[in-house]
Amino acid sequence: MIRRGHRLTSWLRRCSIALIAALWIVVPRIAHAIEYEVFIDVEDEDELYDLYVTGQISESTYLSLLDVFRAGTDLDVADRDALYALPNLTYAEVDRILAYRAEAGRIRDPAALVPAGVLSARKLASIAVFLQVGDGPKGRAPATGFAQYQTIWTAKDDRVPPMVLRARITTLRHLTLGMAGVVARNQPGIASWDPNRNALIADGPAARVRLPKVFVQWDTPTYGVIVGSYRIGFGQRLTFDNSGRYTPNGFYLDDAYYRRFDLTRRCKESPGELDATPCDTSEYATPDFATRYGLLGVAAGAKRIPVGKGWLQMYGFFSYQRRDLYQYQMYDKNVCDDATSDDDSCAAPAIYKRPSPLLAETSKFSFATLPNMFDLVLGGGNFAWFHDRRTHVGVTGFGAQPKFLVEGADLDFRPYAPLPYGGSFGAVGADASWGHRWADVFVEVARSFDHEDQRLGGGYAGILRHTATWDVHEVEVSARYYDDDYNNPFARPITAADQNNGVRASDEIGGRVRYSAFLADRASVRSLLDLWSGVDGEQIQLNAYVRADVDVNDWFRPGLWFQVRDRNLRSLNNVLGVDGDADPFVDGRQVVESACDIGDSGSTIDPVDIVFTPEDLDPDVDLGARGVCTGERYSVTPRLRFAPHRRVWMLLQYRHDFVEDSNHPNSIRHDANLMATISARPIDPLRLRMRWRYYNDDISTNTRLEDSLWGYLDVSYQVARWLIPRIRYDIIFRLDKRESTLARSPNPEHWLLFELESRF
Repeated sequence: MIRRGHRLTSWLRRCSIALIAALWIVVPRIAHAIEYEVFIDVEDEDELYDLYVTGQISESTYLSLLDVFRAGTDLDVADRDALYALPNLTYAEVDRILAYRAEAGRIRDPAALVPAGVLSARKLASIAVFLQVGDGPKGRAPATGFAQYQTIWTAKDDRVPPMVLRARITTLRHLTLGMAGVVARNQPGIASWDPNRNALIADGPAARVRLPKVFVQWDTPTYGVIVGSYRIGFGQRLTFDNSGRYTPNGFYLDDAYYRRFDLTRRCKESPGELDATPCDTSEYATPDFATRYGLLGVAAGAKRIPVGKGWLQMYGFFSYQRRDLYQYQMYDKNVCDDATSDDDSCAAPAIYKRPSPLLAETSKFSFATLPNMFDLVLGGGNFAWFHDRRTHVGVTGFGAQPKFLVEGADLDFRPYAPLPYGGSFGAVGADASWGHRWADVFVEVARSFDHEDQRLGGGYAGILRHTATWDVHEVEVSARYYDDDYNNPFARPITAADQNNGVRASDEIGGRVRYSAFLADRASVRSLLDLWSGVDGEQIQLNAYVRADVDVNDWFRPGLWFQVRDRNLRSLNNVLGVDGDADPFVDGRQVVESACDIGDSGSTIDPVDIVFTPEDLDPDVDLGARGVCTGERYSVTPRLRFAPHRRVWMLLQYRHDFVEDSNHPNSIRHDANLMATISARPIDPLRLRMRWRYYNDDISTNTRLEDSLWGYLDVSYQVARWLIPRIRYDIIFRLDKRESTLARSPNPEHWLLFELESRF
């Protein structure tokens, strides 16, 4: 955490911003609308995950692309929004696909798009794995689908391993059935109220079967209905969206699960009524497979009702879902009158491990997510009129009512939980779009409602987005305003990664510009300039990058990326309102500028859209000690991609970060991240892939932050279309000398994944 006046920091800031500004002047002023930070060219889900874990794409990009990958896109029926969700495509290319389909009647073979001049061969190859491709005209009776089984084992974990089974079948042209079930072992049992302890009590973790995803869908180009698990969204995602799509319009099937590669603490207990913790807190074990909350109920839509000019669209949706809750995101209203109070009585209720006999002394759970804590009843709808596929006006609204299930306590959410406390909540909004030739304009305004102040409250929000597309260029310019009282957990609009009261789209005003182009059939350029602050305008923040990759020839593709992230572009009254050059003192401690992560980590602590649960956070990170986030981070990433043979490619990438850190008061912290990948397909059925990654936060010491080496070997072989076994071995070395790392077991970590997939 370096003072603003430090020469090195100032020099880095000036050079980085000047370089990004120069590149913005050199290239045409235009930005890629969907937040896909790099050209996406993958073969499977694991390559998508590699892009995320090596910092090439953000978490939201990874989750969005994974949903698109698993759902598949049918070029014969996909609308403009669904096609635009595919990676690497501009609106101009999407419109050319739609025009070709209208003229040809259907797209029997996507390869025909290349000689027709609709897409380049490289663009088509990059989206091929995201497409659903049939063998001919669709009949009514034949069924297609898949079943996939996965399990993971790690060294020293002697329990039943976590497992997941996902299956989907499509038949009768429009009927799709699917499910995803898991065997989970790390959650406590269902909690109940113990009046003797005036606290919650639950059984310990055990292997339990759960069926979080199951659905039946009938979907046609004119109407559709889905019963079971689904996602839905509309407009600019400001009023309601949990789809993960950038431009959602309607419902989407949901059978997604996610694999994690961070071991979780096997013992999550504190002494409680005992003299000592009853288990070893240094032991780590295999994490369970994770799922994201969608909705569970029914959604139906009439997609195209012809009227005099254009058509009408109507959707209705209802969900009744039992949800889990992180133990520190609730409080008991019987002992606390004010949810915002810091009084000890307003802390989360203790959760004891159920003993036998019940009155025996026992331990308490820590950092646990409790299953089936509350029901969430939700309903809403959308009505829109379309002049054509690019011009429309619509309204969306929803209301929700949470109900806690624990009898004996009057539980509610804490202010930093993502769902509003106080009872029912909802939002209503209106959106519109207009498109002509190269321009598309989108706007949405919304009003949220809640009962947090024991009365009807809420706030206003609005977003305006303009996209211009021509030739190989696309530009997006957007402006956003989210009131401090806009408390809508189902809003997923363009926003920074920080949060206000548990949600992202709140207390924020900002604007951003994105640019994407493929120049001279060789150079891929992507850039971003995003400025935002709270609605008070006190602390202006910056995130900017320029990324360029060049096809030197058929086998060599180098790239160079620059990124600047600044949590306080304009002085926050010289940090906490103290004038002068010296840093202020708070509680006897000098407060200096500090770089806090403004990466895309919202779902880490968001149980509305949970993927990585809060208990998986690094226990060595003291969130309360971060102080004021006013620092800067500069990143430089050179990368080299080689494809010496059509069956082999290699990637070498290095990222160096320059970070403000209070442990380097007179200098700057240096972080290093080196990654090497090789993928080969010696014969068509066999695929081999190996990757090594070295990660080091603060290369000057190994006693404070993470220092690790991670490698894996992945082998799959397609025995037949109906049988594709796969095995993957990972080894992770924790190299730093932190006290928790030295005590950690196992180290090194040995992982073994087995997958069996069948397609028919």
